[in-house]
Amino acid sequence: MPLIISGVSGKARKSGIAAGDTLLSINKEAMLDLIDYISVCEDDHADIVFKKPNGTLKTARIKKEAGEDIGIEFEDGFGKTRGCVNNCMFCFVDQLPKGMRESLYFKDDDWRMSLIMGNYVTLTNVAENEFQRILDREVSPLYISVHATDDDVRERMIGQKRARGIMDRLRRFAEAGMSFHAQAVVVPGVNDGEVLEKTIRDLASLAPCALSLAVVPVGLTCHREGLEKISPMTKEEAAAIVEIIERLQKELLPELETRFVFAADELYIKAGLPFPEAETYEGFLQIGDGVGMAANFRESFELGFKSEEKCDLNKTVSLACGVDIAPFMQEIAEQIEEKFGVRIHVYGIENRFFGETITVTGLLTGQDIAAGLKGKELGEQLLLSESMLRDNTNVFLDDMTKEELEEALGVGIMTVQGDGYDFLMAVLGITEEENG
Repeated sequence: MPLIISGVSGKARKSGIAAGDTLLSINKEAMLDLIDYISVCEDDHADIVFKKPNGTLKTARIKKEAGEDIGIEFEDGFGKTRGCVNNCMFCFVDQLPKGMRESLYFKDDDWRMSLIMGNYVTLTNVAENEFQRILDREVSPLYISVHATDDDVRERMIGQKRARGIMDRLRRFAEAGMSFHAQAVVVPGVNDGEVLEKTIRDLASLAPCALSLAVVPVGLTCHREGLEKISPMTKEEAAAIVEIIERLQKELLPELETRFVFAADELYIKAGLPFPEAETYEGFLQIGDGVGMAANFRESFELGFKSEEKCDLNKTVSLACGVDIAPFMQEIAEQIEEKFGVRIHVYGIENRFFGETITVTGLLTGQDIAAGLKGKELGEQLLLSESMLRDNTNVFLDDMTKEELEEALGVGIMTVQGDGYDFLMAVLGITEEENG
C-alpha cells in the first residue's frame, strides 16, 4: 500500500517533502504502513526516499532525537482493514439479523488495529513473513483472542487449521520481550472446565509478557439459523467458571504478583454472584472486554457521591439499561434518591432485536427501548449509556436516531459515559463547567 503524504510539520517541513508525495523508505526500510513509520521514528536520524506526483524520486536526511516524530502525516496510514478468515462457531457477526447497515457485517481481524485500538485478533490471517514483521517491529501490546490453548479445541472453535499453534506464536512473543493481553470466549461444553484451566495455566506461564486474560461468556442471538447449535450458559456453568478463575487467581497472585485471569461481569451476573471489589481488577486492564465495569462504575460513583452535599432536588428522571445490570443500577438509584431527592425509574429493557438471551446494555436498539418504555413514567429526562450508540453518532444499532427515539417517547434524552461519576453528575444536572 503506498503511503501518500497529506502534510508535513516540524523537522520534515524544510526537507522538500510535501503533501501529495509518496513515502517509499526510511533508513533503507520499506514503509508499508503507519506501523513501519512509527517504528523508524525511534531512530536518531531519518534518511528518507520519497516520490513526487510526477514520478521523480527524491531523498532527504533529517537529524532528530531518538523517538522524536519526523513530522509526516498520511492520508491513510493503514489502507484497507484486514478482514477475518475464520468461521468461529460463536461469531457474533454471523448472528446479526439481515438488513442492517453494511459496515456492521465486516469482520475485523487486523493486528494493526489491535495495537492502535485494542481490538482482539486471532492471528490466523498473519502469514509467517508478516508475523516476523510484528516481531521485528516489536509491536506490543497486542490483544489476542486465544479461546483455548489446546490446538484441537481452538481449531474447532475458530473453524480452520490455521488456528493451531497459538502457544508457539505466543512463546515467540515472550522470547522477543513483547507483551500481550488475551481473551477466552467460553462456550459451555467446549472450552470450559479442564480446557479452560489448561488455557489459564498455559498463558500464565508466559507472564510477565502475558499481561492478563479475560474470560467472557459466549453471546447468542436469536438469529442463528444454519449455525452450530450452542446452548445458553446456565447459572451452574457460569458459577463453575467463576470458581476456576477465582481459585487460580489465589494460586497465581503470590507467584506472579498479579491475579492474571479475570471474569467478565456477565459471568458473575449469570452465576448470581456479587461483583468483586474494584481493587481485585488491578487497574481494570480488560474493562473494554466487559471485565470490571460494574466495580469501576461503583468506585467512581462513590467518589462523587461522597463529595456532594445532601440536598433535595425534587425531580424525576429515568434510566433504560440491559436487564443484566438493572438490579445493580437500582441499588445505585436508591442511594441517589435518599441523599439528593431525585426519583429515578430504572427500566431493564428486554432485547427483542437480538433475542432475550442478549442482556447487555450496549446491544439495546432504539426500537427495543421505545417498546420497553411505552407508557412508562419517564420523568423530566431519560438517561442512556453512550455504548448504545455507534461510531460517535446519535444512531442506534437498528439505525433509529436519538432524536427519533426522543420524539417517540416524548422526553429528552441524555447519553452518559460508562463512568459512575459521570452518571451521578448527569442525574444531579451538574455540568463539566460547574464541576470545575
